[in-house]
Amino acid sequence: MLRAYDEVEETILDAALQRILQVGIRRSSLDDIARRSGLNRVTIYRRFAGKDNLVDAVLAREIQRVLAEATAIATTTPGVDAQIEETVLYILRLTRTHPLITQLLEVAPEEALSFYTVRGEELVSQGIKFIVSILDAAQERGGIDRYDTGPVAELVARFAHSLMLTPTAGADFDDPDAARAFVRAAILPLMQHGLGASTPPRATRRTRPKTSRPE
Repeated sequence: MLRAYDEVEETILDAALQRILQVGIRRSSLDDIARRSGLNRVTIYRRFAGKDNLVDAVLAREIQRVLAEATAIATTTPGVDAQIEETVLYILRLTRTHPLITQLLEVAPEEALSFYTVRGEELVSQGIKFIVSILDAAQERGGIDRYDTGPVAELVARFAHSLMLTPTAGADFDDPDAARAFVRAAILPLMQHGLGASTPPRATRRTRPKTSRPE
């Protein structure tokens, strides 16, 4: 559920996000954020108890926003397979386009790598919970097979986190067609049937018996 922030908290978080995107986390001081927000340091401390807590809140709010949008996609797209496909594609696209990733990598690449490695636990944990909720709901509707959704959710969440840290290797996820083909071939069947599910063998073409040619 998206946490509700009051107007003052939203102002502080907006100012902190803007400053982080401008100069990185380490160089973003509470004085800078206070000036940008039009508030004083005391007000920031009362709301977030220091810079580390504020940075965590910025990240948590962005995660909540992403998951809220993903939930909207999952609940409004017609058809279970299409819901899964479009939701996964949305998440994978954000691993390469969200400003907290792209701009932070540009202004402070080493810091960005450390930030998303150290805070990877929160990212992956939130992703697992979200995917489990989507898959459990799909099972209740009878749209996918019955299986333990936890391991599948963890695999997909860890994959998305890995893609964020290493965007290029095999499949070209910047190519929408290639990304969609990958999701359909690798992720959609996993979410439909679970781990270790056997798929029906492909129908083999019947061969006609050989006939001898007339001499």
